[in-house]
Amino acid sequence: MFRTMRGTLVVALAVLFVASAVALAADETVLGTVQKVDVQKGRLMLQSPEGQTMELQAPAALLAGLETGDAVEVKMSGQKATMIHRLEGAQQTDTGSTKQKQRPGSMRQTE
Repeated sequence: MFRTMRGTLVVALAVLFVASAVALAADETVLGTVQKVDVQKGRLMLQSPEGQTMELQAPAALLAGLETGDAVEVKMSGQKATMIHRLEGAQQTDTGSTKQKQRPGSMRQTE
């Protein structure tokens, strides 16, 4: 009985460890303003509302149609964008405030 209980405990701890590792690798979502888009190199440079700049890798399909100044929500895994959603009707200005834009929002996601 002790061996069975010990074996079950070992399996439960292993499952808990794997679940924790998966949770840590989960996608993160960030908001930002597009600073630069390079579709050919698959790179996107964002500036967060706090003023921090980050460069992400993204498939060309996600970057198509993005322009400097677009306000976006980006889901990322590590340094790779997995989804980019242009925030509808908003574009960041140089001062960090938003102004209305006539182009409707769009959402693109990698398969």
